Amino acid sequence: TYVSQGRNCKTQFHLYKKRKELKMGAVKKFNKTSVLNQLKHVTRQIEYPKNRDIDQNRTHLNYSLTPKRNITPFEYLKKRLSEIYVFNKKDINVMSGWIITMPKDLDESYEKAFFKATYDFLSSRYGGEKNVVSAEVHKDESGEPHMHFCFVPVTKNNPNKNMIKVIRYLQENPEENNTKVAKKLGIDRKTVRRYRKKTFEDIKMEKLSARSVINKKDLQSFHSDFQSYLDNLGIPAKIKTGVTKAQGGNLTVDQLKMQREYLIRRGDGLWDAIGNIDKTLEKEEIEIFLEK
Repeated sequence: TYVSQGRNCKTQFHLYKKRKELKMGAVKKFNKTSVLNQLKHVTRQIEYPKNRDIDQNRTHLNYSLTPKRNITPFEYLKKRLSEIYVFNKKDINVMSGWIITMPKDLDESYEKAFFKATYDFLSSRYGGEKNVVSAEVHKDESGEPHMHFCFVPVTKNNPNKNMIKVIRYLQENPEENNTKVAKKLGIDRKTVRRYRKKTFEDIKMEKLSARSVINKKDLQSFHSDFQSYLDNLGIPAKIKTGVTKAQGGNLTVDQLKMQREYLIRRGDGLWDAIGNIDKTLEKEEIEIFLEK
């Protein structure tokens, strides 16, 4: 199920039952028009942020795990996209992002180890540092510290075989006309004409595909794989396996806030329900749930 969060941002929720438990995996996806604002938000480059939970007096406590580069995350994103095949579609999702919250009961002494482990786990899971756009730890909002991990969802690409044939042939026979090339290669002239100006740099072995990377299999195994990774490192952080409907279910953050405001306006003494919503919102954008 896809739940809209604004015009240019989508969040994918995958829910499934196992032993009467409700598990949840979520990851945001950003298209070309929303990605810049998201990167400005996570790197705190927006002077007047809309998020009222941000305490600018504590922003100096934030820190970055983004790989050291001489360019901005947005510039690196554009560079990485130029290296892979990107389908020419206006609203294609060019970046994905997890938000990982530090468990409330995890001792503060484990904080940096927890987020470093989280970074290493996510980086390895999604193709290595070459696909990492940014990784920012925020401590200037209500609730526990959390990390925004933004990455390019990349998978294997199978380039067009005829394109490869044409490029290879014309490299050795650059002057031959389309008719002769088509006859030699056993393809039509239209195909030769389409690929005549292509070079080996145009042959991409990787492609952009959020749908292929953030799929059912990935979301089903995410929590258990993450838990095993933390266990192997000796980090005593326990992944929560679910969230009840009383705690907000799979509602988006915007929906939860609207529900909270509605209950306050009614003033019917429904503070238990409001408290449950607050507990859910405390996890910031509810990207994964960790045990309290």
